[in-house]
Amino acid sequence: MDNDMNSKQKDILGLVRMSKSNMLTNYNPLFSLLFLAFLFVSLTFTSYATTNVGTAGAQFLKIGPGARVDSLGGAFSAIANDVTTIYWNPAGLSQLEKTSFSDTHTIWFADVRYNYLAFATPIDKVGTLGASVTFLNVPDTEITTLEKPDGTGLWYSAWDSAVSLAYSRELYQKESGTKLSLGINLKYIHQQIHRANARGVAIDVGTLYHTGWRSLRIGMSFSNFGPEMRFGGSDLETGVEQAGDELIAEYHPFPDTTNPARKAELDTIEYPLPSNFRLGIAYDLIDNDNNLLTVALDGNHPNDNSERLNLGVEYWYRKSAAIRAGYKYRLGPDRSDDEEGLTLGLGIHLKFRETMISFDYAYADFRHLQDAHRVSLGLKF
Repeated sequence: MDNDMNSKQKDILGLVRMSKSNMLTNYNPLFSLLFLAFLFVSLTFTSYATTNVGTAGAQFLKIGPGARVDSLGGAFSAIANDVTTIYWNPAGLSQLEKTSFSDTHTIWFADVRYNYLAFATPIDKVGTLGASVTFLNVPDTEITTLEKPDGTGLWYSAWDSAVSLAYSRELYQKESGTKLSLGINLKYIHQQIHRANARGVAIDVGTLYHTGWRSLRIGMSFSNFGPEMRFGGSDLETGVEQAGDELIAEYHPFPDTTNPARKAELDTIEYPLPSNFRLGIAYDLIDNDNNLLTVALDGNHPNDNSERLNLGVEYWYRKSAAIRAGYKYRLGPDRSDDEEGLTLGLGIHLKFRETMISFDYAYADFRHLQDAHRVSLGLKF
């Protein structure tokens, strides 16, 4: 009896080993694509009764850097091969072979200016380290009051900023071309409106998977995960006057009363960060010495709006000149009100010995709003 049981156990173990071997040997990337499609569909076909529009703060974090990426419609999580991937998918930093620098300047609506600086360097046996600085500012605005609706002659400023540190490492690589990378990005966030400010921290996490089947890549990232923020500062206080401050010497946000002064501060509501789950694929349709044609598709699931699909196409000639096009499409019943759509762009690489200089330009159509223009300068050395 014991011999029969041992024989049956051996047969079962043998079948299990054979099934595992067959699964590994007969791996088909179609399974990855099916899983990807299933996951995105499950995120997309949620209830559209509430889109949570306007429920998140720190909206400047949703402005993506890089003229190249913008001209691709924001479809970059699976391409992720330049230094701006710190923002899009930090796992892509593992693909950088040289020290890289990028500066993006954006002319946004209503004379708003957006700037993004990024730097990354690979370190042997450690991984790739990166850092970025984001800065957005609006033109100074004149202060108005109920008594002086046309202006007091005093002005206030408003600006947002974020500083981040990123790290990425390739976890494993096989001879078949299969690779898996993981990346993380820690950021400090600051918002300032006159003398009211808010501070917070957030984290981005991403993965990049080269399937090993031709050039198919899958990228995934989760951005701006962190605690809620709240505004505070002297502009929210009453009963206190800061003597000698020229900005507020004639500015009283609350009416004067005959009651004795009491120090108090308005209690502001906490607001969440604009987090986003991004899932994308990229594939090279043509890849030879003179031509490289890449298509990319990203699905986005934000916490403060409907889902969005981003499509991008990039063509390189001899890896020195590129033309790009993209389209941003919002899902759900509110897509008719979406202002974003077509994006276009150009890029050029100039090589001087061991240094590569890149120039990128992007145009984005915002329908009823002012069109946006981005210019980026990059260095690799």
